[in-house]
Amino acid sequence: MLKVEGITKIFGRTVAAGNLSFTCQEQEFLVIFGPAGAGKSTTLRLVAGINTPDRGAIFFRGEDITSVAPENRNMSMVFENYALYSHLTVFENLAFPLRARKIQDVEVKQRVQKMADVLGLAATLDRRPGFLSGGQRQRVALGRGLIREANIYLLDEPISHLDARLRLAMRAELKAICSEKKATVIHVTHDYREAMALADRVIVMNKGKMMQHDTPDRVFRYPVNEFVASFVGDPPMSFLDVEYRQDDRGFVIPESGTVIPAVPEHLAYASQNKFEGRMRLGVRAAEISLSACRDDLHLVAGEVYVVESQGHRSLVTVKVGKNLIQVAVKPDELWNVKDTAWLKLGADNLHIFVNGTAVHHPQAGLRSAA
Repeated sequence: MLKVEGITKIFGRTVAAGNLSFTCQEQEFLVIFGPAGAGKSTTLRLVAGINTPDRGAIFFRGEDITSVAPENRNMSMVFENYALYSHLTVFENLAFPLRARKIQDVEVKQRVQKMADVLGLAATLDRRPGFLSGGQRQRVALGRGLIREANIYLLDEPISHLDARLRLAMRAELKAICSEKKATVIHVTHDYREAMALADRVIVMNKGKMMQHDTPDRVFRYPVNEFVASFVGDPPMSFLDVEYRQDDRGFVIPESGTVIPAVPEHLAYASQNKFEGRMRLGVRAAEISLSACRDDLHLVAGEVYVVESQGHRSLVTVKVGKNLIQVAVKPDELWNVKDTAWLKLGADNLHIFVNGTAVHHPQAGLRSAA
């Protein structure tokens, strides 16, 4: 088991990793997910030993490895920028980690051929990196990192440069390879779909800090704050600025005075003044429905702002006051810009945030804002 305790890394005035603590269990696929500049790659390099933390410690199987040199950690790292040997062929690049461990030539050839077949590189084994496409070079780098046995595999955006179709195929292959090897993996990505598809657990980072560490399902269903909610999902969660009025037993959109009724027990905290400050409602595109007419469920009016066809569905962006709410509808539902649309918003599909912190989720109920 890998255990990271309070590691911090500062470059000048930039906190690349701020007091991070997490664990990675044996044979776990842990994904570090976040936007550019979140500190994901820095965290990976700290685990690898390429960078040394300013504070904190890293343990592997109970042993403090904070000061252990990278070559003595038995970790295999795949870099985003390929880091291939330009003077060697694809075969020799893949074989290099095996030859360095003095593995017999017969086994080297077998393992290289197997990895090349899995990664779709069999026809390029005699080429040098300069004669490969960017996607092919990235697959060579991935193969070179996975071909040898290691305690932990550290993957920094290993399939980010592939085209969409190949990335989808490689995502499945990567999961299968790591499962077959019973590998322990820490994988860095900025791609939401990649993170959710691969991870046993996800660490969401932003500006050097860990926002949430949980299973993919819980990160999606129960985001701890507005950042996680706005970054996880396709499309991400939409938000609505509101006020709570006890007399109306619901939320009020200030610009229009529209009341969003909600079940009273879900709002008990408001009348007891447990929370004060800026209140926003969050809702997922798939959790809302639209109607051309007002009815008992569709009580909030908006104006269609954008319609995006995506084949299997359409995304309709509705302007409600100053807020833009995205709604996923069936492809045969026809909406036009400027149409009036009525939204279904209620206690069964609303997430509540106060001062950016989640205090309520539809499936989980009330949370503490502390």
